[in-house]
Amino acid sequence: MIMVKFRSNEEHKNLLHKVKKMKEYAEMIEECLEEAMDDEEEYSYRGGSNYRREMDEEDMHMRGGRYSYRRGGMR
Repeated sequence: MIMVKFRSNEEHKNLLHKVKKMKEYAEMIEECLEEAMDDEEEYSYRGGSNYRREMDEEDMHMRGGRYSYRRGGMR
């Protein structure tokens, strides 16, 4: 067991307020993670990471590679 002693009631109220705010954020993060797990099923339907890799390769091919640029000065 941990015992905490506050210097004043105001300090106690401030800390309580901060903890409640952190709890709200933790609940929001939990909801986001649960939604992400649900979205993962849709992602796997498209082929998972292989789908993303194929799309990236197609984009690079169409642009001439990842680091392509025109040689020479401005015309």
